[in-house]
Amino acid sequence: MLGFQSRKAKRGEEYIERSVKKYPKILFWSFLIYFLLFAGYMGWYFYFINTFTLCKVEGISMQNTLNPYITSADDCDDWFYLYNDKKPELFDIVVVTDIELNEQGEEQEVSLVKRVIALEGDLVTIKRATGEGEDGYFHVYAQRVGENYPTMLQEDYVKSYYEWTYGGSFSQVYEDTTGESVVEYEYRFHQTFINNNEENTIKIDDTWYYRVPEGCVFYLGDNRARSSDSRVRGVGSLDDVQGVAEIILHNAEDASEAQRFGIKFVSIAGYYWEKVENAFAR
Repeated sequence: MLGFQSRKAKRGEEYIERSVKKYPKILFWSFLIYFLLFAGYMGWYFYFINTFTLCKVEGISMQNTLNPYITSADDCDDWFYLYNDKKPELFDIVVVTDIELNEQGEEQEVSLVKRVIALEGDLVTIKRATGEGEDGYFHVYAQRVGENYPTMLQEDYVKSYYEWTYGGSFSQVYEDTTGESVVEYEYRFHQTFINNNEENTIKIDDTWYYRVPEGCVFYLGDNRARSSDSRVRGVGSLDDVQGVAEIILHNAEDASEAQRFGIKFVSIAGYYWEKVENAFAR
């Protein structure tokens, strides 16, 4: 048995020697490097397609961050890669599953693309900024877990504070519980969260705040004047969050196949380059 193994090993060595003599070393190493790169790429590719889902933007609720195709509700301008099942963090763009009634009055499942504004345990409210030096528009105020006092969020991604406050689809005027006139948007928010959720509300300096329940997120669209979100739907369960929009492909719908490939390559490479930079920054 030992002799047989030795002969087999010797034949293997002779085969390697013949191979090295037959092919130049540069070809051998070139093939090896190519094989390793190809194997690495295939491993990354299968990981990527099983981790991310390519989605098209539909609807205008996330403008100007995500833009739909302007000529058809079925097409879109921007696409994005959704990181499946990733737990959302503050200000992440997410896809949330919800239920709504269709035209026949039947329940159907819908996927909503929104931004996470508050996490479980956070206090959140919406009111006009009417203090000294403030703009008089609607703003979100929040107190995070561990913070001592609410602050107004600085949301550069909001499409238009003016449209949100004065020109939105929620423009009908109501009188709230104090007799003051408010637009429907604010009225709906307070009806959904403040008036009907006494156990999850707290008053700070004459303003009522809602505490996001455990296992939930409070989400809004960037185009606040044209977004059906937590203001009227209520908070979303973490179990209903499909994932986080990690990689945005701008102008993908109008692009040719070659241009679309370039957009994907640049966007994906930029995403991973940012990850590498963040890893070294630590």
